[in-house]
Amino acid sequence: MDSGMETGGIAVSGSGGDPTDLVAIFGTMEPPVPWRAMQVGALSFLLSEQSIRSIKWHGVELVRAISWPVRDENWATYPSVTLNDATARSDGRITGRIEQEVSGGRLGLVVEFSANDAGLLTVSVTMTPVGGPFATNRAGLTVLHPILGLSGGSVRVTHPGGAEEITRFPEQIMPSQPMKEITGLAYAIGAAHVDVSFEGEVFEMEDQRNWSDASYKTYCVPLKEPFTYEIGAPVTQRVRLSLRGDAPVGRRAEQAPAVGVEPLGRVAPAIGLALEEGWEGDAAARDLIAGCGASHLLLRLRASVAPAFLDEAGVLAGRLGAGIDVELLLEDSEPLAAMDRLAEKLAAAGIAPERVIALNEAYLKSYQPSATWPEGPQPHELVAAARRAFPEALIGGGMLTNFTEFNRCRPDPAVCDYVYHGNSATVHASDDLSVMETLEALPQVFSSAEALSGGLAYRLGLVSIGMRTNPYGASVSENTVQLRETMARADPRHRGLFGAAWAVGVLASTAGSRVEALCLGAPTGPFGLAYMRQRYLQPGFDRGEGVVVPLYHVVRLAREMAGHPRVALSGLPEGVAAYGATVNGATRIMVANLGQSPRRLALSRAAEVTVLDGASASAAMKDPQWLDTAPRKQQSDLRLNGYAVAMLEMEG
Repeated sequence: MDSGMETGGIAVSGSGGDPTDLVAIFGTMEPPVPWRAMQVGALSFLLSEQSIRSIKWHGVELVRAISWPVRDENWATYPSVTLNDATARSDGRITGRIEQEVSGGRLGLVVEFSANDAGLLTVSVTMTPVGGPFATNRAGLTVLHPILGLSGGSVRVTHPGGAEEITRFPEQIMPSQPMKEITGLAYAIGAAHVDVSFEGEVFEMEDQRNWSDASYKTYCVPLKEPFTYEIGAPVTQRVRLSLRGDAPVGRRAEQAPAVGVEPLGRVAPAIGLALEEGWEGDAAARDLIAGCGASHLLLRLRASVAPAFLDEAGVLAGRLGAGIDVELLLEDSEPLAAMDRLAEKLAAAGIAPERVIALNEAYLKSYQPSATWPEGPQPHELVAAARRAFPEALIGGGMLTNFTEFNRCRPDPAVCDYVYHGNSATVHASDDLSVMETLEALPQVFSSAEALSGGLAYRLGLVSIGMRTNPYGASVSENTVQLRETMARADPRHRGLFGAAWAVGVLASTAGSRVEALCLGAPTGPFGLAYMRQRYLQPGFDRGEGVVVPLYHVVRLAREMAGHPRVALSGLPEGVAAYGATVNGATRIMVANLGQSPRRLALSRAAEVTVLDGASASAAMKDPQWLDTAPRKQQSDLRLNGYAVAMLEMEG
């Protein structure tokens, strides 16, 4: 395998890299996953120590991934230590063995795989507890199925005992498991077919689009079992894939068409800033945020909120010329009294919120649709109380966490004025490829939410890589050493070029939706646009290198587009996203490379171009006015390095 090999739009590289470049791109010196490209006949896949990805037959992805995660009691994935990793190739066959341990050696894993040119791929994992039973919420093989080409498509399910049924992958996102008691699956994408068999455990499927994962997931053990269970003896699980089908009909290679600009027929959404106590920053940080701008401040408040914080929020909103929306987190024991106290405190601070959504704190946690829900007022029952407390405000329905909870506890459109939820990209996986793939799922999330909205306005809260609160366990990871972790509040990529490119992808994903507002960051803190020293490491900033993250410039430009006629770009190559609007007679567009490998595209007409990439990142992080001072170049051909964002301006 050659370093830098390109496979299916994924950059395959070694684990090296200049630490400065790593920090500028990823916000951490931890290198990205070193994918190894494997091919035998028409079967190809990517291999790492944690998973087998992008399993293709004649170039068609039929299985997104096979992995072997081990989850702790908070549903976070244990980091693994690889003791041995060996692969061998013979005529028409590839075999491999990976030996690992987790939790300081308390559980050992042996992963073995075999692939041949007849289209057979077998993966097994044997898990052995050491020193006594090992407690976990889930452990073993997980199979991910892609969503593009399968959503709404037919699948044959085999159950224990051999019974079969024909059903479909859900089109709208299902809150519960669409398929259960699985020993086999068979489906096709175009002319490519796959049969999947499962052994060693009872498997079932969940619709991972709930969490913005771009996959349906077949996993074990079933959720009907206790969330925390013990592995007391060695356990072996096995998955077999049989891939077949003719190669796609070849097409004559043609030069890629020039990228064109088209009106989208809607306005660009409002861009807010999320704010809670501790995220407001000092006077210098607030000056930086005033230069960025925001359509609104989104305050998350508890009844214990300090009046001084509300005063500072009101002043900042005034400097921004922004309205204030509020999320009220009410004490479970006395929610109505807590709401009244918050109304009094807001009034005393001179804040009249434009929008209010109120929830009991218990609803920061997630509950299966069939589970026992918290006692006390349900979310839709708090709407009337919020109207009484805030008679001039619009009242929202929904959740403060992911679409998952929105889908499981659906708002009542008959009683609220708008529907609402947030999103985190690192619930199940934290590698770069998985995080970028969430952009593929977001349009389906938005479509499913709108189907439940009754035609009401649709607004998003904080949309972030990191996780603000953990609905699935006791807490989020504080991630003090700043690695790529699932369910971590502060994700280092938020501070790098990766975070800026991902945010452009988020904005682009709203193109076919009615999303009218969202937040991509906060003034400071784990989702901050301006630097403030924190309890965790912030490479690239802690030694005075920068004052704003690259995302700052994306948010600033998106804020300037808010409310203006939106445009779309046609003919974009795979792995590139764009977001733009016509502002005061000029078309302004952000174009982002969502991968590691360079991308080229030709514009249908020339534009003034400023590029945020590895070469300009240092200057952009030091200068909040970088967009105004950076050199611009008139060009119609763009070359974007990994995770670069080009800012374009053209006439008309």
